[in-house]
Amino acid sequence: MTAYDAYLTARTLAADGRHDSDAVTHADIDAAADLAGAQRPAGPDDRHTVRTALDAIGETR
Repeated sequence: MTAYDAYLTARTLAADGRHDSDAVTHADIDAAADLAGAQRPAGPDDRHTVRTALDAIGETR
């Protein structure tokens, strides 16, 4: 997963009202990646990158 894929996934989660990175499930992340047309996370490191991106998006709100 690229950083851009993580950003697209996080942006999709945020647009769906999911701003709490601790509450987002693996299924939420996978579904958001599919909706964003991004690569799905391959493991925990990729999911952490998505959560970090989601936190960063939330901080800019």
